[in-house]
Amino acid sequence: MAILESRTKTGLSWVTESVALFKTAPRKWLLLSLAYVGFFIMLPSIPALQILSFISVLLWPVFLAIALMLYRNADMKKEQNLTEVINNIKPKMAQLIGLGGACLLYAALVSLLLNSDLQGLATLAQSKGVSESQMTESQMMEFMQKMMPLILKLSLLLIPLMMATWFAPMLIAFNNYSLVKAIKSSVAGSIQYMVALGAAWLVLTAGILALMLIVGTVAGVITSLIPALGQMMMSFILFGIFLVATAVMLAFQYVSYRDVFRAA
Repeated sequence: MAILESRTKTGLSWVTESVALFKTAPRKWLLLSLAYVGFFIMLPSIPALQILSFISVLLWPVFLAIALMLYRNADMKKEQNLTEVINNIKPKMAQLIGLGGACLLYAALVSLLLNSDLQGLATLAQSKGVSESQMTESQMMEFMQKMMPLILKLSLLLIPLMMATWFAPMLIAFNNYSLVKAIKSSVAGSIQYMVALGAAWLVLTAGILALMLIVGTVAGVITSLIPALGQMMMSFILFGIFLVATAVMLAFQYVSYRDVFRAA
């Protein structure tokens, strides 16, 4: 019980330290967050640029290593420009891309495992004419009944990937771990500090949702008075909250790595 309480306090302290680290240079971290969202979420979602989804997965660990080195420099009050940071990462570039390749292989395996579920869902949608017209309430219920097990399976299958990659980019870039050792150590660290990581995730997620709810309520009032202005404000503010959330999550990833692998 004492260990559980200690780990929970550790997770809460990570949240506080992550927010404090974000506050050191908000504009800098928001620009970093914008680059992350743009390259890894927005561009791959464009139909004509779907090839970028494969490239983005390969380069994702490289970007993380660069981003988290920037956070580490800020935490250690060390002055380095972006070129110097990238030069520090270059010797580990091949291993980081290798980690991205491992993520691609795992994603392909997950797709194979869920293939029958995805096909069943697509067949149901076609048989009910979901793609051609609005779903009725009964069709929505049936669709959700099929969707929920798929979401649960996907979530469970993605947990090992998250555990393997949460610390691995930093261990490769900062600690000179090999690819295999970095993955194994990342999984071990995630298991050992599962309570702390879970507590921090829950608090950060709850905080983000609460902020979105408050903003949504205010924007709803404005929309009722001035519809066009309210809708425009809602879009910009929600996107801003998403950028802040991404920046704080990156800070949290660095802070948790720093504490878990402090001795290493």
